[in-house]
Amino acid sequence: MLTALLAIATATAGTPTAATASERVSRPGEYAGYAPVLYDEWVRTSQYLPTRDGTWLAVDLYRPAVDGKAVDRPFPVIWEHQLSRASRAPDGSVSLRGVTSGMAELTKYGYTLAYVDRRGNGASFGTMTGYHSRTEAADAYDVTEWLAAQSWSDGQVGVFGCSNTGDAAMQAATVGAPHLKAVFAGNYSFHKYDAFQRGGIRANWGAGPARTREEDLRNLPVDADSGGALLRRAVEEHQANTSLRDMWRAAPYRDSHVTSVGTRPWREYSVATYKEAIERSGVPVYSFDGWDDDFRKETLVSAATLTNPHKVLVGPWPHCGSEGFDIVAEQHRFFDHWLKGIDNGIMQEPPVHYYTGSSHGTGQWRDAAQWPPNPRARQTRYYLGGAASGTVGSVNDGTLGRSGPPHRRGGGDAYTVDYSVSCPEPVGLAQTCPQDEKGLTYTTAPLKDDVELTGHPEVSLHLSSSAPDGNVFAYLSDVAPDGTVRILTDGRLRLALRSTQRAPYDVLGTPWHRGDARDAEPMPAGRAERVDFDMLPLSSVVSAGHRLRVTITGADVRESNRTEVSPAPVYTVHREPARASSITLPVVR
Repeated sequence: MLTALLAIATATAGTPTAATASERVSRPGEYAGYAPVLYDEWVRTSQYLPTRDGTWLAVDLYRPAVDGKAVDRPFPVIWEHQLSRASRAPDGSVSLRGVTSGMAELTKYGYTLAYVDRRGNGASFGTMTGYHSRTEAADAYDVTEWLAAQSWSDGQVGVFGCSNTGDAAMQAATVGAPHLKAVFAGNYSFHKYDAFQRGGIRANWGAGPARTREEDLRNLPVDADSGGALLRRAVEEHQANTSLRDMWRAAPYRDSHVTSVGTRPWREYSVATYKEAIERSGVPVYSFDGWDDDFRKETLVSAATLTNPHKVLVGPWPHCGSEGFDIVAEQHRFFDHWLKGIDNGIMQEPPVHYYTGSSHGTGQWRDAAQWPPNPRARQTRYYLGGAASGTVGSVNDGTLGRSGPPHRRGGGDAYTVDYSVSCPEPVGLAQTCPQDEKGLTYTTAPLKDDVELTGHPEVSLHLSSSAPDGNVFAYLSDVAPDGTVRILTDGRLRLALRSTQRAPYDVLGTPWHRGDARDAEPMPAGRAERVDFDMLPLSSVVSAGHRLRVTITGADVRESNRTEVSPAPVYTVHREPARASSITLPVVR
């Protein structure tokens, strides 16, 4: 093991203070008075630490300091299993993860921060096989216990992260590390198939990192590797990393076995597979996400499934966003409670804290004892109708209403799948742009009153297709009086995987599609099949005078590995008494 030779001192804002009880504040996103500022600077050092198979992992340590020297006393340690703990941009500027995340600020309250490059990434040695493999989980055990055993550690260890590092934080909870006491994880997948292959359709993200040698060499070497020789050796080992794009392409089903990684990736790499191990650990979990993120259902499913002490936060944010909310303060609150035993009331609050938006871009924070916040929501069915709404130049311009199932026979809307869907700007993990003119639309009359939707919309179509397979997408939108369209949420499903099964974890009452190879069943030519799927959860108030719209398409900007059929399939959405199509909305009274 190599030891860092040089400490880099960096001053942080703040001076030592003594807070009185009257100054104490502890509520979501706000924290003051419970933990006095003890230090006003920190030092960063880096080194290699060993794993059980001899692979060296690079770690950055941020420790409280006085006069440029690390304080010689033990503190709790919180760490992140990173892809790049520190790097240099082409212009020479240095990016330190502890600084960009804001988490280094916690050193002044008596914490040590650690950022560890995962094997096959950053300055760490080894290769990345698959995505969050059990080898990486074993590394997380070794890192946790190594951190707990150091002289500057008091043995209380927490882990945090967001997106791929949020998933890594949850994976750390699956291996029973004795000194892991708390997990703060955001925007992660509970089951990777449900997130990355939602509805059996591959998403447009999740295929990285895929860095060139040149890009990899911009990672900072550890302190003792001043000439970068060890970094260069590590980068050569990275060249054998798994191509995630190729791996996912080879796994179209939940039970697919991929030869290149020697496993069933959806199973091995999913947190849900290790539910019992996480529950045995008893480790408390704080999960957070945003209403504009593709992972938001995963966070809620995780909290509903696991019996561990759990907190949930969902805000008006994109992937790993937290604008207007002090996420570092919230992490501080959580870790103070579980690593320092500070009675700041965080676990006495309602477990769910969520934001309800509105048509006007405003909103309010709310608390709930559970998700969905029943019994406030009433499942209300809206039927897809055939009369013209006069609001959009779509293929059909249909109506959407609550007057009950249609009475006329022979009703249906034919639609030729349009693969030309596009958006002005690239779309990542956020919502796509409206495609109303390229699909079937069903729009309500102007709403007489404000309508709050909080929960999980569900789509039920009677659909026939001229092709044995294909994808169907549904969008729920808020349409303003001036015609402006704001997509609230969406759902998707591969038609051959339309059958539903009982989920092995809590999917919050929504339809669940197992998606195994045995479940694939071609659409019968010309025969209507019932197709049920959920949309991602939401919480939003649609204003009086606005309209609700459901749009159905056969292509989406965000799908990967699309198979385009020529001639394009023709879908028919049926709306007859015995074959009605509808959407069920969680309307809050």
